[in-house]
Amino acid sequence: LAVTGSSDVVCDLLGVKGKDILYMGDHIFGDILKSKKRQGWRTFLVVPELARELQVWTEKSELFEELRSLDLFLAELYQHLDSGSSERPDISSIKRRIQKVTHEMDMCYGKMGSLFRCGSRQTLFANQLMRYADLYAASFINFLYYPFSYLFRAPPV
Repeated sequence: LAVTGSSDVVCDLLGVKGKDILYMGDHIFGDILKSKKRQGWRTFLVVPELARELQVWTEKSELFEELRSLDLFLAELYQHLDSGSSERPDISSIKRRIQKVTHEMDMCYGKMGSLFRCGSRQTLFANQLMRYADLYAASFINFLYYPFSYLFRAPPV
């Protein structure tokens, strides 16, 4: 169902409340945020660039794993230190390795880089996506693989 205009009219015509509608859009603010705030609709963001992102994640998974391992190693080094500690571990070689790995990862994405991370940090887009969209995928066609009654949930952490 593609409708432009008043979201109130859509709810009245269909006889449903906001939470009963899944709104699909491709603009995080114009589509997703407005429909969620105004009517409480569930939201699905179409992110075509996600297909390339997933391809890189699959093909270069060893780089992502190495970056995660380096991050955990740094966390363990600093775990028992506080601001009053006189001990200062030498992390220069680890920092160089992190820079090398993140550079290799960045080169896989082309000129624009990753949608979801910059170095080892989340991008603003990734943050907004997680905050505002209930679901997201590269295409709405992904829904063909699920029954209408399917309940989408985040995996347990």
